[in-house]
Amino acid sequence: MNDEPLDPLQAVSAPDPYAYYRRLRERQPFYFDESVRMWVASSAAVVEALLADDNFTVRPAGQPVPPALAGSAAGELFGRLVRMNEGPAHAAARPALGAVLGGWEPATAAAIAQREARAALKSPGRRVELLHRVPLLAVAELLGVPSSRRLHVAAQVDVFVACLSPQNNAVPLEAAATAAGELTALFGEGLGRWAPVQAAALTPEVFAANLAGLLVQTCDASAGLVGNCLVALAREPEVLADLQGARLDVGAFVAEVARHDPAIQNTRRHAARATSVAGARLQAGEAVLLLLAAANRDPACGEAAEGFDPRRPAHGFGFGSGRHRCPGEALARAVAGGVVLACLEQVDAWLPSARRFLAAPVYRNSVNARIPRFDLPVPAGTAAAALSPTTH
Repeated sequence: MNDEPLDPLQAVSAPDPYAYYRRLRERQPFYFDESVRMWVASSAAVVEALLADDNFTVRPAGQPVPPALAGSAAGELFGRLVRMNEGPAHAAARPALGAVLGGWEPATAAAIAQREARAALKSPGRRVELLHRVPLLAVAELLGVPSSRRLHVAAQVDVFVACLSPQNNAVPLEAAATAAGELTALFGEGLGRWAPVQAAALTPEVFAANLAGLLVQTCDASAGLVGNCLVALAREPEVLADLQGARLDVGAFVAEVARHDPAIQNTRRHAARATSVAGARLQAGEAVLLLLAAANRDPACGEAAEGFDPRRPAHGFGFGSGRHRCPGEALARAVAGGVVLACLEQVDAWLPSARRFLAAPVYRNSVNARIPRFDLPVPAGTAAAALSPTTH
């Protein structure tokens, strides 16, 4: 059976896309792909240059929100997110968001995630929560969401995020709009506690939306990072033993997973004006798919880049680069590290499932997020079953 991806978008959920990425990087570091109707960048040099190029924006010109969301509460929330804006809006919101994130100690985030993961691992019916629920619950707690509302908030984040995928037609836009409205209202109610860090240039609505945006960004990215950490632990028994024996730092391990098998495999940029890239001429409006996962393994980034070595210096494009680099990178790594620490304490609760996954890997259908679908037990008919990664 040939598992070769047919195009760069199918590669995201392929059992092993990295040989395909390597061939692109070596033969076509920048080319136009007719199958996806986008330019594709795969080398570290081209990806890094594009992420820093002011000629490219994160959204197409004249389309600040996906057309399907326009005019809805979901569209309003999306349009206020700092990572989806350019220019003055981006410049005003990013420092305030950075101040929120800077107020959290990574050790605190890790401890909360470790506590939530311990509880999930102890209950067979809750183990599926490791990927999606635990990171969301940890970040919700850091944001000050009351404990009685965290599960509901996590469910609403799932609904909103699902509506953003071009492959998901199962979530009615009305449900996404309701979820967006609830999230915006929730953080609007609690803005007083963030008054010291809210930038004067931001309206309360924009600031509240970006607090909710931290959960939105946590959803798939953290599920993929945690899941790929478990895959790496099952694949690398010596690394697992070193972590259990405290001979290897958990943070270094998570950083290497984020480089070697990143949760977010690609991102897009749109030419704001006619420009040149790697000798090719692009017209205004043309889209570029940046293969972050391919660039991460470029030999130009370090020796033996295809190999897994958690003792190498941390680097990579999994959290972006330049002005749109993910501001929550340290938080994401800390949360994933906390989950890994809990998993090291209860290896028998997840390792058999991870090993079964390695024998026949299946990833969630997605155009950019690489999230393993583990065969973890979930009681039929429960809320956890309805929100399992295997049903998204």
